[in-house]
Amino acid sequence: MYHLQYSFEDKIFHIVRESWHDFRFQYGVVQNRNIELYEWELSEKAKQILRQKWNELYLIQETHIQNQKNLEDEWIASENRKKKNLTSVPISGFGYFTNISDPDSPIPKLFSFSQKEKDILKKSILSLAEFTNKNQLTPKDISLPNTDSPYRLIHLIQTKRNQIINTEKKSFIRNFLLDPVLIYEDSFFSLDGPEFHLGEEEIKIWKSHLVRLVKDLRFCLINSECNDWEEMTILIRILYIQKSIEKKTIVFPKKQLNGFQYLPIVPLPDSVLATKQKEYAQLFTLQKKKFVSDYGPTHFFNWESFLVRYQSFLESGVAPDGIEFNLVGYNPYQQNLKEFDDSDEFEPITKQNNLITYTEGIQNLYSYHLTHQNCTTELFRYLNEMFPDGRIGNETFWDPLSSRVVSFNFIPSVAAWKLESNLGTKQRKRYLSYRNLKRMKIEGFTEKHFKERFVPSSKIYKTNPIDHPFLFFTEEAVWNRPILGLANTVFGIGYTSIGVFTSPFDKGYRFSKGTETVFYSLPELVFFNIRKGHFPFISAEEIPKEYYIKESL
Repeated sequence: MYHLQYSFEDKIFHIVRESWHDFRFQYGVVQNRNIELYEWELSEKAKQILRQKWNELYLIQETHIQNQKNLEDEWIASENRKKKNLTSVPISGFGYFTNISDPDSPIPKLFSFSQKEKDILKKSILSLAEFTNKNQLTPKDISLPNTDSPYRLIHLIQTKRNQIINTEKKSFIRNFLLDPVLIYEDSFFSLDGPEFHLGEEEIKIWKSHLVRLVKDLRFCLINSECNDWEEMTILIRILYIQKSIEKKTIVFPKKQLNGFQYLPIVPLPDSVLATKQKEYAQLFTLQKKKFVSDYGPTHFFNWESFLVRYQSFLESGVAPDGIEFNLVGYNPYQQNLKEFDDSDEFEPITKQNNLITYTEGIQNLYSYHLTHQNCTTELFRYLNEMFPDGRIGNETFWDPLSSRVVSFNFIPSVAAWKLESNLGTKQRKRYLSYRNLKRMKIEGFTEKHFKERFVPSSKIYKTNPIDHPFLFFTEEAVWNRPILGLANTVFGIGYTSIGVFTSPFDKGYRFSKGTETVFYSLPELVFFNIRKGHFPFISAEEIPKEYYIKESL
C-alpha cells in the first residue's frame, strides 16, 4: 500500500509504504474509517510497472529525507567540534558492543580463520586506516540534489563524515572477528516464557541459519563484495542467532525507536497491555514458523521487523523501517575518531547553509495544503504525471482525474463518486470501519441509531487519548448532520472556555482539546463529516468476524 500522510514534525508530506493488512487495521480499525476500493483491470506486466513507479517515488523521497539527515549530522558534528563539545563520535551499530575483551567468545571457533585469512584481514585493517587518514585531509564539495521534481532519481549525499564512518565500521568488523569484545547485554532482548522457547528441531534450524550466515560474512570479508551496513547486519544476525541457540529462547537486538509516525503514540492501560501481550505470544508462534521455513534476506527482514514491532509495543516507541541495527555507540578498537580538518573557520557556516537550503527545498517539494495539495489530489497528481494519458504501455487503465481545486477532487467523497463512474473502474469493493461493523450487529433500533450515536451512552466507543471530547457521531446520516454538528460545536466552545481557566493547572490541555472539538465540528454544520473517532485499544477478540471477510460489495 502507498498512501500519503503529513508530518507536522518535519513538515513533509510523506509517501507511506506499508502492507495492506497493516494499512487496513490502522485506517479501518484504529482510525475507524470505511475503505472503498475501485479496481482496475490490468495485466501482470502493467501491475509490475505501476508498482515500480510508486516504489521509485517512495525511494526518491526516502533518499531526500536521508540526505537531509546526513547534512544535519554533518553540521551538528561540525558545530560540536567548533565548540569543543565532542571528543568522540558515536556511530550507528556500535551500541551492541563494549570495549572489554572477550576471551571466551564463540566467534573464533565459528569462523576458524586460517593464518592466511587472518593476514588478509589484518592487511585490510591497515588499508582502511590509511583511507581514513587520507580522507580526513581531502576536502569534499557536497553537491545538493535537485529538489524541483519528485520523479527524478537523485544521488545519496555522501559527506566526509559518512565515508569515514563507513570505513570505521568495516575496520571494526575485521578487528572484532580477530579479537572479539564483550557484547553489551542490555542491547539485546532475551524473551522468557514457554511461548518463546526453542525446541530441538528449531535449534537445528537456528544452527543451520548460523552456518550460512558465517559463510555469507566470510565471503564479504575475503572478496570485499559487501558494504559496511551489509557486513554489520550479517554480524549482528550471527550474534543474536548464536545467543538464541545458547539460551534456547528468542533473543533479538534492540533498535533505536525513531521514525515517521502518522498516529500519536498512546500508553496502553494495564488491562489492554496484558491482552496485547497474549496476542503477541500467539503471533510469535506464527512468525517463528515462517522464519524457520527457509533462509534468506526476506525471511530475516520480516522476522526482525516483527521483533522490532514487539519492542515498540513494550517501549511505546516508533518502530523504524529498514534492516539497519541502529543503536549508537563508540568504536571499541579506536578510542576516538580522528578529528576532521576544521582549519576552515567558515566550514560550519557552509554546512549550515547546505542544510537550510536543502531542507527548504524538500519541504516545498513535499508540501501540504488542505485543498490543492492533500492526500487525494497528490495521488491523482502523481498518477497523472507518471501516466499522463491514463495508459501503461498499450493498456488504458483509467480516465485521469484532475488534481486542480476547481475539480473539487480534493474532497474524498467527490473523488470517490468520480472514481466509481470512471471508465477504468471494473469493480467497487467496500471495507466497513470497525465501528460500522459493530453497529451492523446491533438489532435494536433505538440502541443502534440513538444510543450508539451519543458518545456518553455508546457501548462500542470508548474515550481515548487520541480523540478530543465530542457528543455525537455524525457519520451515519447526512440530513441531521448540521443539527448534531451544532451540538458538538457548542460543546467544544464550552469545553474551550473551561480550558481557559484550567490552563495554569493542565498546561492548556483542555483548551487545546476544546479547540480541536470546534475545528472538527464546524464542517458538520455544512454537511461534511471528518471526525470518526479512534479505537487504539482494540484487542483481536473484539474485532467482528466480518472484518476478516475479504470484501463487502
